[in-house]
Amino acid sequence: MDMNYSFNASEQRDFQQIVERRQVKEFMNTYSNLVQRCFEDCVTDFTSKSLASKEDTCITRCVDKFVKSSERVGARFAELNAAPGAFGPK
Repeated sequence: MDMNYSFNASEQRDFQQIVERRQVKEFMNTYSNLVQRCFEDCVTDFTSKSLASKEDTCITRCVDKFVKSSERVGARFAELNAAPGAFGPK
């Protein structure tokens, strides 16, 4: 199936805006989920305005693990995408 589409300049701008809005929405959703998860897993003491050392370390590790796993998933996806026939016959 040939998927070559031609868009005029206006359609290209509209499409680009849709893609950008979607990327921002996905980023904000990912960020929100990360904050919620790390907060729920790490913050346990609400008697102080600041984080306890243990909580701070936990949050740092939580975020680091998320970033590293996201990088790994992205790298793996790039490997699969670069492989011949990754998404069907070419």
